[in-house]
Amino acid sequence: MPTALVVETGSQSASANSYISVANYKTYRDDRYGVGSNPSNDQITTYIFRAMSYFETLHFIGMKATEEQALQWPRTGIVINGYGKDSDEIPKEVLSALYELTYAYEAGNAPDDAIARETQTETIGTISVTYKNRSADRVLTPAVTNALRKLVRSSTSIVRV
Repeated sequence: MPTALVVETGSQSASANSYISVANYKTYRDDRYGVGSNPSNDQITTYIFRAMSYFETLHFIGMKATEEQALQWPRTGIVINGYGKDSDEIPKEVLSALYELTYAYEAGNAPDDAIARETQTETIGTISVTYKNRSADRVLTPAVTNALRKLVRSSTSIVRV
């Protein structure tokens, strides 16, 4: 049984370990993707933790609201779509990103899965198969990329303090 989720609501909690709950994730997933395989609550909790592990390593815009808070959000100096966000708020974009990441893990399309080495030509006995150049073994998840784009710092941006 996984550790219980402690949801960050903007309180800058020192013990939070997620931005979303199992119930809220299920509602989001079911509304957008249907019930699908309907994993157990414990399995969904595991997917949320994996999504959080990936999410928390990203380079976000702004700065953490306090040094003591356990997670990257809430943050200060945040402007999304031209509107400032308070340092005691978890923007809906953060929640959407976590829902999409969690769904990617549930669907078996984790963004941090290893990419297998590509094989160009494989021969077994007298049979030879040639694979398409640049074929990948990982499924791309545009929904995750789109959900994160307003939250993460561009890799080409310069930050001056």
